[in-house]
Amino acid sequence: MTIDEDTGEDVVCPVCDAIEFWNCGHLIASFDRSFGECQGGLIYNSINQFSSVVETAFLSNLKDGSAPNLNHGALSDLWNEAKSNFDPNDEDYVHIDDYMFQGYLIELLQDSGGLDAPGSLIDPGGPGMTSSMSLIFSENPSDVIENALRRLSMELKK
Repeated sequence: MTIDEDTGEDVVCPVCDAIEFWNCGHLIASFDRSFGECQGGLIYNSINQFSSVVETAFLSNLKDGSAPNLNHGALSDLWNEAKSNFDPNDEDYVHIDDYMFQGYLIELLQDSGGLDAPGSLIDPGGPGMTSSMSLIFSENPSDVIENALRRLSMELKK
C-alpha cells in the first residue's frame, strides 16, 4: 500500500484513477527509494537491461582509459562513482551504485514520457520500516521503457 504522506490518502493511477494502480496496466515502475529497489511495474523484469547497458559502456571506458562524453548530470555522477570504485585487478567488474542508478533511471523514465504519481509517497511498513516511494506511470508503459532504453544507449555512445 502506497500513500501520499501529506494527505494520508491512498495513491491512485494518474492516468485512469484506478485504486489498484498496480493492476491497471499504466505502472511503469514502483521504486523503493529508501532501499534502492524496484518493486514492480512493467520495468521490473527488464531493469537488468538498463544496468547492463551502463555497466558494459562504463567497463569499456574504464578498460581503455577513456571517459564517456555525458550530457546528463546524474549519469555523469554515476560514471564518477564507478570510476572511483574501479579495481584494475578485477577488470571484468564495474560497481554501479544502486541508489544513484535508481535516481538516474527515474529521471530517464520521466524524460522519456513517464508521469510521477503526485505527492510525497511512502509505503508505511511499521516503525522503522517506512519507505519513501516513487511511482511512474504512462498511458503506454512499454513505449516509455523502449524510449528510455534507446535514450540511454544513445547517451552512452557519445
